[in-house]
Amino acid sequence: MKINVGVIGCGYWGPNLVRNFNSLPNAIVQTVSDTRPGRLEFIRQQYSEIHTTLEFQEVLDNPAIHAVAIATPVATHAELATLALKAGKHVFVEKPLTSIAADAWNLVELAKSLNKVLAVGHVFQFAPGVRKLHQEISAGKVGKVFHISSNRINPGPPGTTVDVVWDLCPHDLSIILHLANEMPVEISAVGNSYQWEGLVDNAHISMTFPSGTTAHIHVSWLSANKSRLLQVFAQHGTLVYDEMLALDGKVKFFSNPVDNRIGAKDSDAQQLFYSAGEISVLPLEQHEPLRMECDSFIQAILHGRSLPNDGAMGAKVVELLSLISSSISAQSTIIR
Repeated sequence: MKINVGVIGCGYWGPNLVRNFNSLPNAIVQTVSDTRPGRLEFIRQQYSEIHTTLEFQEVLDNPAIHAVAIATPVATHAELATLALKAGKHVFVEKPLTSIAADAWNLVELAKSLNKVLAVGHVFQFAPGVRKLHQEISAGKVGKVFHISSNRINPGPPGTTVDVVWDLCPHDLSIILHLANEMPVEISAVGNSYQWEGLVDNAHISMTFPSGTTAHIHVSWLSANKSRLLQVFAQHGTLVYDEMLALDGKVKFFSNPVDNRIGAKDSDAQQLFYSAGEISVLPLEQHEPLRMECDSFIQAILHGRSLPNDGAMGAKVVELLSLISSSISAQSTIIR
């Protein structure tokens, strides 16, 4: 069986969804909707067989369409996803799921009550590097995780209706929640508006988890260069994931150094030394993360397979984004 997909929203990201869903053996994009005729013309030039429409309701009213992918501004997500679920469609929503946590959890409950799949576009959970980190941590190879640090900085976007927290943090939050497998109990955030009036353009977020693991996220639009660096400090060493490197060097493991100088006494006859730990480059599978994400959504529809980026994960991310924004505004630590 092939799943017929309708895509609502064809700006920057929508065409990527069209391309990847169309590349799957069990899916085909039947209709694309956007309010801008020029964007629909772009799709027709690429895919003459795809029907296009200015009216999203046409997608929802079509009984031949089994699933809908929504790639519109975040302010429209809650309404469109609600209408799509009530129209009997499985729903894939680009990140963040909604702009309000209560709306996100309402969508989760609605999808559950209608027995429909709800997925959220947290594509980094399908990135080879993040998958490798998750495998190493889940298998216990690095021991207890002490701290996770994530740095995501780049020049600011040409135009946006959300601040840097809502723009960049969804990636880091979804990755950290995926690796930690728990929600934080304490959140403290500091943000500033340096160059973007009225919008936070640089933020630092600290989180503490029930297990004692801590995490720190730095997001910024102020940098002249782009950086995507995540480090996991653990009992047996440090995992380093640099998304900007080539595939064969993205993830490295630094084993703990050997140091017998600590606690040494003047009477010790042995040689004192310090030796840096070994550095291992971890092999990664080669695939396009977005294609795997789209395929996982289709497989969940066809076979009921679980998703790491399901609606609940998306709602948790929105909940944390809201708490981070509150912490910045109140200049205080928030206890969940």
